[in-house]
Amino acid sequence: MKYRELTREEQTTVKRAFDRWGIFEFLSDKNLVVSEGDQKKICLLSPALASLLPKFSPEYAGLVIGDLKKGFTPSMPGADLFARHAKKNQYYISVNDNAEQLVLYGRDVMGDSISLASDTLDENELVIILNRKQEAIGIGRTRFAGKSIFQKGRITITTLADAGLYLRNEG
Repeated sequence: MKYRELTREEQTTVKRAFDRWGIFEFLSDKNLVVSEGDQKKICLLSPALASLLPKFSPEYAGLVIGDLKKGFTPSMPGADLFARHAKKNQYYISVNDNAEQLVLYGRDVMGDSISLASDTLDENELVIILNRKQEAIGIGRTRFAGKSIFQKGRITITTLADAGLYLRNEG
C-alpha cells in the first residue's frame, strides 16, 4: 500500500477533527501520512521514520490514528493517544467499572452506567469512551441528546470499536 502526504483539503479535515477532540496542539508539529486507495488511513510517524517513508509501510512502523472518509474517525490507537494527551471536552464520556467490562466485550453503554458526560452532546455524536482512570476503552455513538444520555435502563451509547477486540480475535 502506498502512502503520501495529506492534501490541503485532507489537512483541513484532519485539523478540524483534532481541534474537536482537543488534540490539535499536541499533533500540530507531528508527521502525518495518508494511505492511498479506498480506505484512507491516517498514520502518525516519528521524524526519523518520516525520512524513510518510501522504504516501508507506516502501518507497521507508525501509528494508525484514524480513518479519513467524509470526515476523520479515530481508531482505537488514535483514541488512546487522544485520551492521554488531549484537553478533555464534551466528546469524552466516562463509565463505571461494570460498564467498562461490558464495553471491552463489545457491548453498548446503558445510561445509568455513565458517570461523566456533557449534557451538550447531540444525538448521533461520535464519542470516546473512557474508564474511571481516563483510559480510552472504546469509541461510541450517542443515541440521545443532552441529559437523555443518562436514561436508566436504556442503551444510550452504541459501541463502534473497543479495546478488547484485539484480545478476542487473538484466540
